[in-house]
Amino acid sequence: MAASLPPNASPRLAKSLPWVGNAQLRGVGQWLFSKDGETVLPELNPVVVCDKTPAVQACVLAGIGLGIFPDFAVEDEIAEGRLVRVFADWSLPTGGIHAVFPPARFRPAKMRAFVDFLAAAERKRVRR
Repeated sequence: MAASLPPNASPRLAKSLPWVGNAQLRGVGQWLFSKDGETVLPELNPVVVCDKTPAVQACVLAGIGLGIFPDFAVEDEIAEGRLVRVFADWSLPTGGIHAVFPPARFRPAKMRAFVDFLAAAERKRVRR
């Protein structure tokens, strides 16, 4: 699918391509792409909508359509050549990883250690 796109393709072409939507994300049918101060908000054409990221990934790997993923979720598939970046010169809004827990006066040390580990791993990943 991506091989048929011209080099340096613009997300303006996105509407004409099949997409696999992720119902867990806001904007299943619209994403804001940006590059050098220019923004494009195409209407996407989800041919399938899944409610879990691994299901979206399986559909994309099966060739059903394009998908939008966090980098860490597909870095192995990209490195192995099983997936390619489309609109690689463009970026999407950044998300984040959040640790959410109920308010409490005291938190278990293992919870704090896990959150610290997660934060350090994310900082290391971002520096790559």
